[in-house]
Amino acid sequence: MPQTVEKRRSSLGAKLTALTPSRFGMDASPVRGTLAAGVGVSALRAAVQWGAPWPLKLIFDNVLGSHPLPHLLSWLPSSRTGRLDLLAGAMVVIALLLAVFAYATNALLANAGQKMVFDLRCRLFNHLERQSMEFHAANSVGDLLSRLGGDIQAIQGVVVNVVPILVENGLTILGMVVIMLFVDWHYTIIILSLLPIMYLTVRHYLGAIKKSQRQARDIEGRATSFAQEVLISLPVVQAFGAEAREGRRYANLADEGLEANKRSVLLQSRFTPLVTATMAVSTAGVVYFGARAVISGSLTPGDLLVFSAYLRGIYTPVRQLAKMAGMLGRGQASADRVKEVLATCAEPPQISRPRQLGWPKGEIRFEGVTYAYAAASTPSLDDLDLEIRAGSSHALVGATGSGKSTLVKMIPRFVDPHRGRITIDGVDLRNFSLAELRSRIALVPQEPSLMGETVWENIAYGLQTRSRLGAIEAAKRAGVHEVLSSLRDGYDTVVGERGGALSGGQRQCVAFARAMARNAPIILLDEPAAGLDAETEAVLLEALRRLAEGRTMLHVTHHISTVADADRITLLSQGRVVEEGSHRELLAAGRAYRALHESRGHLTVLRPTEQVS
Repeated sequence: MPQTVEKRRSSLGAKLTALTPSRFGMDASPVRGTLAAGVGVSALRAAVQWGAPWPLKLIFDNVLGSHPLPHLLSWLPSSRTGRLDLLAGAMVVIALLLAVFAYATNALLANAGQKMVFDLRCRLFNHLERQSMEFHAANSVGDLLSRLGGDIQAIQGVVVNVVPILVENGLTILGMVVIMLFVDWHYTIIILSLLPIMYLTVRHYLGAIKKSQRQARDIEGRATSFAQEVLISLPVVQAFGAEAREGRRYANLADEGLEANKRSVLLQSRFTPLVTATMAVSTAGVVYFGARAVISGSLTPGDLLVFSAYLRGIYTPVRQLAKMAGMLGRGQASADRVKEVLATCAEPPQISRPRQLGWPKGEIRFEGVTYAYAAASTPSLDDLDLEIRAGSSHALVGATGSGKSTLVKMIPRFVDPHRGRITIDGVDLRNFSLAELRSRIALVPQEPSLMGETVWENIAYGLQTRSRLGAIEAAKRAGVHEVLSSLRDGYDTVVGERGGALSGGQRQCVAFARAMARNAPIILLDEPAAGLDAETEAVLLEALRRLAEGRTMLHVTHHISTVADADRITLLSQGRVVEEGSHRELLAAGRAYRALHESRGHLTVLRPTEQVS
């Protein structure tokens, strides 16, 4: 995975100010109004919080004590009991207002956060859908699912639980510091003197916790990827008795993740007591110096209470941050992992003003096309030239690794050539929009990918209007109605994950019907009859002939018997064209194709001396 997210400063200021929607890859514009309302209510709560200690100060100084009332409060009752009643009532009102404002703040900010996280999850999924096949070949599905699931969940925990607390307390702290400086700036400096120590403590531990959480999230992604790989390959694992070995491998990965999480827990276990101890020292200093100031007469007992209350207000967010440090570090690490994916642009390039493809005749040309896979030592296609005539049935045959499937992948632009170009009706594929290009192509792969829906929904998959009757009609036109209607629930049979409830032949029948329903002018068949019995193969070959009527069809196969009726056949070897012509012409030529035919379809890699340009 490319490391595209730049390293950020690990200072406390950077960490707290970075707790914004953009820091987590989220867009706040759809919920700007809700966020503004939440911050506004939070400001009201902060204002009420600023005044919360003052009724108690007045009770100590002006009810229990003999200090005169400030001029602004001369309207209070003159009797001590009257003042006490009024001030006690004010304390109750303040408490109720704080509760109401806290509820409204949490509801507004949490709802906005949930909506932003939802949008982020959808944006990440849509982004993954658009990436090229090369991107997905280089990144494991399990790790991407981990980012889409666990990482998004971690971000949600921070946005919903941590951010509202910090927003609310940030406004409270700002006002409290201003009021404290106004009341007695000398004493305020004493109170705030330990903040640099707190700052350095938070800076160090948050950075360390984030680092350990990033390691844990990366390991969890690898473990998820490994588990998915094993579960998908479970028949092979069981057939070779490898359950114990794979179990140990998974346990090793899980143990690495456990150790990384333990490091994070240990760091937080040290962090919280340090914060508590610093706060205890600060409180002791406030009490000591405050008591001396009261004794000297420069401070009233009520003032000391106000300063003590404000001290708690200032350090409460830090204490809460200490308790949530693990969640915050996990969220920030997860945000980096999500943003790495979002910052990766591996989509097939598209021009800003694509040409209209319309309904093409279907002439396809490969001109000097070269393509090599990242792990391959030789190109899969090497300076390939090939013409597929419009409306014709064209077959590709060749040994495994000769480049047949790669060639098919290039027509819908699953991969692009490294050199050369591919055209439809004389126009480079890259001049069309991907959506329109792919809408003109129907693909029947060797292993048909079915969704966990009903048979008819899979047939109608990809159509703007999904109709059960239309799906059945497509199956009839493809000649597979009898096979599909004989299923347990007919066309309403749920095929299961990846079509696991159907046999291989039944899945291929669904794939042929889906291609027929697509009604596209270009049909691509990649080993559609591989591994099927003779009876099912005969059904699908008849479906193939129906599909080919009036369309350009490219058929990839290892079996000569399935392509004898093709208008033109191309034999590939090592990414190059060896022979080309009709079945009869190639047999008459008496070269590699005839040898292949006489060996009953068994393909071997041709020697260089056998290759014909």
